Amino acid sequence: MAKCRIKTGFNFREPPTKEDYDRVLIVCEGKTEVNYFKELIGYLKLSTVNIEILDIKQTTPDSLFNRAKELYRASKKQGNPFDRVYCVFDKDGHAKYQQTKNHIDQVTPKNTYYYAFSEPCFEFWLLLHFVKTDKPFSNFDDLKKDKKFKQYFPNYDKSENIFNNLQDKVSIACQNAKHNPHTNVDELIDYLKQIK
Repeated sequence: MAKCRIKTGFNFREPPTKEDYDRVLIVCEGKTEVNYFKELIGYLKLSTVNIEILDIKQTTPDSLFNRAKELYRASKKQGNPFDRVYCVFDKDGHAKYQQTKNHIDQVTPKNTYYYAFSEPCFEFWLLLHFVKTDKPFSNFDDLKKDKKFKQYFPNYDKSENIFNNLQDKVSIACQNAKHNPHTNVDELIDYLKQIK
């Protein structure tokens, strides 16, 4: 005997819808960044149709930017272009780091491509959720040895979702990053906060 299904009129799994604000692509070079921004988008209650976050598995800032341009052109060809494209990358000793930042500043169309950088690594941005510092670290291993980093991230794992521990401190991180020469991730966060 077949089971009878009762229609309730409720769709419990409604797909996300495109909202009346900018369509943004955020491309990242690592899992930590992707996890952080996906959780941030949920925390800010932004539509995942408007904001796409991708780990495109490119290991250098220039290859990340080249892939971002390809994705932008594809979105434009499909008739649904991104209003802004952000490349999130670290310095991490990359030879073309500064060259890529300069290229993004000069590329057309203007006001489409942006970068959110951290020196030496994204974990510097995470540390700013707890302390204000402009201490120059040479690489991730150098940062990991820092007393403050060990205090706030004693068992840090790059693949771990840590945003829940940071969400109440995002505004602190943005404030601590103002005028900091080692990151501008706060500019992307500020943009996302005001997008709605």
